Amino acid sequence: IPKPETYDYVKKQNFLSGYFGERRPLTAIEISNLYANFLRNALGSATMMGYSQVARNKEVVQYFKKGKEIAQKHCEIFESYLKENDLPSPMMLDSEVTDSTTYTYSDKKMMFYCSALTATGMGYYGTSMSMSPRRDIGVMYSRLIAEIAKFADNGARIMIKHGWMEEPPRAADRDELADKN
Repeated sequence: IPKPETYDYVKKQNFLSGYFGERRPLTAIEISNLYANFLRNALGSATMMGYSQVARNKEVVQYFKKGKEIAQKHCEIFESYLKENDLPSPMMLDSEVTDSTTYTYSDKKMMFYCSALTATGMGYYGTSMSMSPRRDIGVMYSRLIAEIAKFADNGARIMIKHGWMEEPPRAADRDELADKN
């Protein structure tokens, strides 16, 4: 990013556009978010690959394979925005995963970690979307959030099915308490 010599103000509404016509170059914040989200998904892809190799339950294995596929696709999307602006993108980390199939962690623990990573990723996407004035980038993040929300829902269903999801503490049901009297 060239060092600015002076500050400038946005003068035209097309600063916000991005759907049609010429797109303005990415802002520093947009670049940072695209790059960081690529890195997080590269880590996610490698994690899902490793987990799929060691998981025992076939349904869990398939879930991790789907997670790897989604993470790789998201990396391709982030990379395309960076390349469009002649910017470098990070490398995938899949080559760092060993060929081990030794059962290291329980399927329950790996599902919990996957669930936490997915929820964190959704939060980062939301933050990235809120920091980008370019409408096409906001729409892209919105679409990706919907995709990983569906993935997270499928993971929760697997965890519930196998009795792996603890119910978190919740607020008292005041109507239920009132009806006891």
